[in-house]
Amino acid sequence: MRKCLRCQGDMVENCDIKAEGRAYGTIISSGTGIFANRVEKPKVAVCPHCGEISLYVEKTDVFQK
Repeated sequence: MRKCLRCQGDMVENCDIKAEGRAYGTIISSGTGIFANRVEKPKVAVCPHCGEISLYVEKTDVFQK
C-alpha cells in the first residue's frame, strides 16, 4: 500500500491517467527519440484525504543498470 508523501494517508492505487477527450494515455519509455523502447503505462495512486497524486511504474528492472 502506497503512503501519501503529503499527509501519510493510505492511497488508492491502480488508477489510470488519460488526456481529456482522447482515448490514449501516457507511455513511459527508456531512452529518447521516436524509436525509444516503450516500457509500460504509468499507474496512478490518489490520496482520498488530501488529493495528492503519485505516478508510478511496476517494472523498475528496465531502468536498473
